[in-house]
Amino acid sequence: MFKQLTYVPVSADSIPFAAAAEICRFDEIGYAEDEYFMSGTANIYAESESGKPETISSDAPYTTRLLVRRPKDITRFSGNVVLEILNATANVDIDRMWVNSWQFFTRQGDIYVGITSKGHVVDSLLSFDAKRYAPINWANPMPDRTPPSGSEDWGILSFLPQFESGLFWDMLTDCAKLLRDTNGLNPIRDYPNRHIFLTGWSQSGFYIARYLKNFYDPSSPLFDGYLSAGSWAICAPLNACEAPVKLSNGCMPQGSVMGGAEPVIAVNTESENRSVFWYGDFDEPDFKFRTYQIPACSHDTKYNLMGYCSPIGVFNRYSGVDGDPLDYPCEVIFNAAFYHLYAWARHGIPAPHAPKIETRMAFGRSTDPMGGYADNVRDVFGNAKGGIRTPAVDFPTGKYTSFSVNKDGVVNPMFGKVNPFPPELLKQLYDNLENYRALVTASAYDMIAKGFMLPEDKEAFIERVVVTAHERGLE
Repeated sequence: MFKQLTYVPVSADSIPFAAAAEICRFDEIGYAEDEYFMSGTANIYAESESGKPETISSDAPYTTRLLVRRPKDITRFSGNVVLEILNATANVDIDRMWVNSWQFFTRQGDIYVGITSKGHVVDSLLSFDAKRYAPINWANPMPDRTPPSGSEDWGILSFLPQFESGLFWDMLTDCAKLLRDTNGLNPIRDYPNRHIFLTGWSQSGFYIARYLKNFYDPSSPLFDGYLSAGSWAICAPLNACEAPVKLSNGCMPQGSVMGGAEPVIAVNTESENRSVFWYGDFDEPDFKFRTYQIPACSHDTKYNLMGYCSPIGVFNRYSGVDGDPLDYPCEVIFNAAFYHLYAWARHGIPAPHAPKIETRMAFGRSTDPMGGYADNVRDVFGNAKGGIRTPAVDFPTGKYTSFSVNKDGVVNPMFGKVNPFPPELLKQLYDNLENYRALVTASAYDMIAKGFMLPEDKEAFIERVVVTAHERGLE
């Protein structure tokens, strides 16, 4: 139960962790960034035999944090509020969906809210600013529990006895209700006609799947739509001592998960597409779903790990020895996905359908280090076929691979590589840079016509792709 929201001021000596105001030039674009601590009490749940959540502990106190980024001018507000479940995989808060689409959000006039989603990040927050983050509380109210055998293999969903990840479900409900409130402590109460969209990257997508499976109430929905990205067919554990659940049939048993009366869009790169096996798209009144898959792109890219100058300070280097860090310009597709999610939810305009990345079943396990049970079908250049295609893969200047290998032979299945084509091949393929620009421009217009690039993104996208070709030797 929500109890209190506390504003945490910025000073010369204290700023929010992962602050975006300076990086994204908020003073120039008319945006503000505020941080709040949200406090209350939460129940801890376990899944009953019927599949419903049942309370195993009541009224545990919590304090988590909210990052709010909003247009200063209320008349600029689009009506869209994007609530991101901050990614905790590296034991720090990462606002990955913001990193991908902040230019789209701020251009639109959207409000962005990031919510800390796991106690695992507490130590990093305290290390960043012990005084500022002293009130944060994710304490485990049932410290005598022990995780089941095999919990050491849970990976990114690992157990830490001092924190209770199961506090999050009531936190999320409290946050959504707060953002919908028309008065009181709601930090965006003065912004009218709010539509709230839940989003998350990678592990945070597991949280969306769990919410839809166990906490979604069709009679009183808290969210107008959902965008899950870079994620697999897995439900996050209901509590810290429960194992994650791998869902059968592409995360859609009985049509109950990853789809609902409010639209859901799942966006995947090559790092995940072979392991999700989504059924496909749905347009039922109570089950709206799209799967968007991006070839030539990996879970992590040069832009989101090295280009967005985040103060987080993790994952900011490339250790591969074969090729360069993968630099595929996927952000325009995420922008289009949000645009279509808004239109679908608010105006009943179904999001466009897209082909999946082409796969062939593998005998046993995939030959790709990422695993799964399928291999992506590749063209003559070694790039994946199918999916939502940009000019960067239809007129490639390199071979894109969704994993990389370091000098010790250790595979990084998340941060891909690109092996640039030699200048001689680029000249044979495209003759010169002027001709290449013409090909890319025509392809970009085709992408706009199909709905997977917004007109506002066209010029910057074309320039980025053409500059890359020039850097690789095309004159």
